[in-house]
Amino acid sequence: MNISKGKIKLIAADLDGTLLNSNKEISEYNQKIIKKLINEYNINFILSSGRPYEGIKNYNKLLENNNLSIIFNGASIADNNGKIIFQKTIEEDYSKQIIELSKKYDVCMHVYNNGKYIISKEDFPIKSYVQREKTVNVVVGLENTDDYNFDKILILGQRDILEKLKKEIDSLNCVHTCFSGDLFLEAINKEANKGNGLKEICEIKKIDIKDTIAFGDNFNDIEMIEYAGIGVAMRNAEEKVKQKADYITLSNEEDGVGKFLSDLFY
Repeated sequence: MNISKGKIKLIAADLDGTLLNSNKEISEYNQKIIKKLINEYNINFILSSGRPYEGIKNYNKLLENNNLSIIFNGASIADNNGKIIFQKTIEEDYSKQIIELSKKYDVCMHVYNNGKYIISKEDFPIKSYVQREKTVNVVVGLENTDDYNFDKILILGQRDILEKLKKEIDSLNCVHTCFSGDLFLEAINKEANKGNGLKEICEIKKIDIKDTIAFGDNFNDIEMIEYAGIGVAMRNAEEKVKQKADYITLSNEEDGVGKFLSDLFY
């Protein structure tokens, strides 16, 4: 690789499908490499995810990483204590319009709102996710909120249905939408994405974007991969993500993040 390791100051990595394996774990190999970079090279290591802070804090703890985190696909940035230091929520009118559009389709919806996790149906298909991530203040029913300034909207359904709904939502020209998985359509503030989240952190830390690396695998990682000085797609990434990347590394099951960084630094 024709990359000067001495210039790298910050590394951002998506979680699901990128740093995490299919068991939702950071492998011992990846842990070892990342800890060395943090401790020996003083690298800023940034977890970047569509998850809320509660869904990533244990991974930071595992990595002994006390840095900032990009959450909600760039709509918010949290410090290591979970304090939100940057936030762009969806405006109330737009949230209500998206909810109304979604009612026409066979989909489920959940939203994040000021620490509350609101699910549209009692028989929510991924309730296990809520339990696994220990998300607090779970509320059933979108009507049970008086604040529609959501951090993020996640809609679950069959891909063909979500494609149709995405076109309708995009026609409103009021939010940023992207797929984070075959059955997951996400909506956040129009100005928010992981790339802008990375830009914000670089400004906070006074780091030149040229001195950064970003890893990702799905559509919600594209802006971050494009914006970073070096964009790296996983072998298991969506084809469009690979096309936007400067490099392609091994898959998340093959420790692709750690192997790329090991080849570069060691």
